[in-house]
Amino acid sequence: MSMKASDYSFISPITTISKEVNEVNLAFTVTDHHGHFISDLRAEDFRLLDNQLAPGHFTFFQQRSDLPLHLAVLIDASASVTHRFKTEQNAALAFVRKTLRAGKDEATVIAFNDRVTMIQDLTGETASVSRAIARVNPGGSTALYDAIIYAADKLRRIPESGITRRAIVLLTDGVDTVGRSTLSQAQAAAARDEVMIFSLTTNMAEVYPNSPGDAVLKQLALATGGMMLPANDEARLSASLRNIEKALRNQYIVAYSPPEFRADGTYHRVEVVPVKKGLRANCRKGYYANAPVEALKTQP
Repeated sequence: MSMKASDYSFISPITTISKEVNEVNLAFTVTDHHGHFISDLRAEDFRLLDNQLAPGHFTFFQQRSDLPLHLAVLIDASASVTHRFKTEQNAALAFVRKTLRAGKDEATVIAFNDRVTMIQDLTGETASVSRAIARVNPGGSTALYDAIIYAADKLRRIPESGITRRAIVLLTDGVDTVGRSTLSQAQAAAARDEVMIFSLTTNMAEVYPNSPGDAVLKQLALATGGMMLPANDEARLSASLRNIEKALRNQYIVAYSPPEFRADGTYHRVEVVPVKKGLRANCRKGYYANAPVEALKTQP
């Protein structure tokens, strides 16, 4: 892969950020039974459980959140995507131009094949992100889990002055052929770093209905409150990116102090349930309470 940007040999996935969790922030969407986003609910329209216990109250609540977004665009640049790579580049370019808001949102571009390569560091300049995406050329194997772990850690380390949303848009077939990291490590990194993953699968479900790559991408998306969407042709890819843009525009944000909280590195399961029947909340499944190194090796 011929790229002039900063190359990174993979950093160990067991990286810890020593920030005590005494308030949890959750970004989530709500849909009806038709899959339409619902964005006009109030705080009292939800029940929230943290390890099956209800917090006393929300310390923060926002509908259709306009909070800053830190986005990592992860592009599979392995040899297996060569024949469709130009289409994927063009769709990613259009998505970034439409999604990033000047002066508020920032994005980084990360490509992965045998190695994880940061093509563009975090920037709010849409033109810089677009140029970075256009520079990527495919070739080599697929270090998928390395890329997720690196991107999640990168987003978490960005200095923040308040609540910020973090998301990964992942364009791939979901098959890691390098094997330096595992799916459980990638999931643990996303949970630890509070990152939502939107998986765009390039597999053809009509031809391979039980693709192991799709199972991986679905698991990553569901665990983090994101979505897995089809991207195996130009029309589906464009439609899926529009759906991600809608999801990001229609997010709710809640913050709360966990009941019976202890900074012991345990994994807390979280559930957000709309009171009104027929509605479904899509939220990450949990978080680590100031996880030490040992707790990051596996995902419950």
